[in-house]
Amino acid sequence: MDVEILQNSSELEMTRPFRVETLLWGTKKIPETYGYLGFVPGDGFYLKMVCEEADPLRTYTEDQDPVYQDSAMEAFVMFESDREREGFPIYMNLEANANGALLAAYGKERVYRSYFSKDEVRAFSCKACIESDRWSITLKIPLSVLEQIYGPLHLEEGSRFRCNFYKISETAACEHYASYSPVLSETPDFHLPEFFASAKLVRRER
Repeated sequence: MDVEILQNSSELEMTRPFRVETLLWGTKKIPETYGYLGFVPGDGFYLKMVCEEADPLRTYTEDQDPVYQDSAMEAFVMFESDREREGFPIYMNLEANANGALLAAYGKERVYRSYFSKDEVRAFSCKACIESDRWSITLKIPLSVLEQIYGPLHLEEGSRFRCNFYKISETAACEHYASYSPVLSETPDFHLPEFFASAKLVRRER
């Protein structure tokens, strides 16, 4: 996927949306789900995801709660750096429900992940908006947070990283799973970086 380089976050919704529409593990249907991702040099990535779902399940209210049991939208991202080439491949998971509760962590695999502190979670500026027929989340992935994990990234036009985006609920009454990039696994698991999509930073046409 192409991720546009923006002058500022106000340009985010002028970019081409990505769509979460690969149904997984017996899921028959989900509400239409899509999003926008852009990069502001020296600042970070901006993300907005939208789900055309009225009255979403939203039980959890605190950051680092298990929001994947509610109706949740998720972004997983993985960058390359000197640290990663030295044998520390890590990816971030950012998961939010319609209350704006954010589950945010990083690590090399599904287990033994490191959870961001309260101050670090606040830096993501996660917000939710509920409308009559849809809900959305917006957040920022600060470059400063990324470089704490990966070291210097030197992100510019042509830089590549990997990512995937999901719609999920693990609650039996409304259980469903869907992704942007297909996850070729028989067992439900979003923590499989080998199935993340390749993304490239591109200059925005004006």
